[in-house]
Amino acid sequence: MSHTATSAFLVPAARERLNVAHMAQTHLQLFQQMRSKGYSEAELTRVARAYQVAIKLFANRFRPCGRPFVAHLVGASAILVWLEVPTDMVVAELLHAAYQEGDFPNSLEGMTPRKRKDLRAAIGAEAEALVAAYTVGSRSLTGLLASHARFNEMSPFERDILLMQLANELDDYRDCAANHAANADERIAVIQQCAQHQVEMAQWLGRPELAQALRETYAESIAAAAPPSLVSRFANGYAVLPASCRTRWNILARRLGVKIRNRLRRHLGV
Repeated sequence: MSHTATSAFLVPAARERLNVAHMAQTHLQLFQQMRSKGYSEAELTRVARAYQVAIKLFANRFRPCGRPFVAHLVGASAILVWLEVPTDMVVAELLHAAYQEGDFPNSLEGMTPRKRKDLRAAIGAEAEALVAAYTVGSRSLTGLLASHARFNEMSPFERDILLMQLANELDDYRDCAANHAANADERIAVIQQCAQHQVEMAQWLGRPELAQALRETYAESIAAAAPPSLVSRFANGYAVLPASCRTRWNILARRLGVKIRNRLRRHLGV
């Protein structure tokens, strides 16, 4: 099986149900899913190498709900594998948050030329270009609504990025994860306003099974309520450092400044 065509034109032959609960959360499960979809040994090897990069960048990081960040990266990648997208997209999804949340050595937060050079050397120019484009794209409510409004104007490359974004959103809300974040009300309010827009964009991409999975997952999240004792104290991704590890204060201060800037940009949809 070839996985080199543009994702916008790849449609699985059988309209199976995309069951989010069955999507991989570990690299071993991801490899099994790739085998079942006909990816080659060389393609699996590429993803395995990307996974090694991911576990270094996200070794101590967690999603707001408390789920290990690497599990989310694998889960989002597994959704794309299920949709049988090209391997570059699977690799890029596995590292889609590298520039925003990854822990590069002694580095500022955000996308920098040095980080891009290092990641390009690790995963290839085409996959890194997808990660970079994903990073500058807005996944805020404003950004999602803007994507919906200009869908017909999007290039095939931009539609690949949109598909990556939808896979990310789907995995980020699986298992009612948003309900366990400290800002659960805010996260649920977002999908109340744009769930249908995301469903429609998935349909326009020729992915009715993804559209149905988004519809079901968001409906479950909107209807659910996590017990207060199970709600995290974190509203965003966070790190848990071993007792023997401490980040230098000057690096922390610089990263904080960039983080504030990036979050303001995402909030404003720019």
